[in-house]
Amino acid sequence: MTEKVIENHERVTEKVPDVIERLIENHQKLIEKLTENFVGNGNKLTENCKKILLLMINNPYISKEELSKCVGISVAAISANITAMRGKYLNRVGPDKGGFWEVIIE
Repeated sequence: MTEKVIENHERVTEKVPDVIERLIENHQKLIEKLTENFVGNGNKLTENCKKILLLMINNPYISKEELSKCVGISVAAISANITAMRGKYLNRVGPDKGGFWEVIIE
């Protein structure tokens, strides 16, 4: 039994670098696609909205307070930007506490 556990552990450990590499590649593709959408579709997103979306891609669990500190605008301004982008660029999945942001990339 112990041998089987060790064997499974070794197989999983071997695959971890590949999984991490794929996650990084997918993350980079998301950012590239979002950046293309900013430029290519005539979107009129403000620089603050772009920063907010990129921060949400990097951390879907980021709070409005954290966004405020990173972007350098008030929490009220973050809320206004989020309201303007909801449905078109992002959705909230789950409750305010414990949920996460889903960035919509077409």
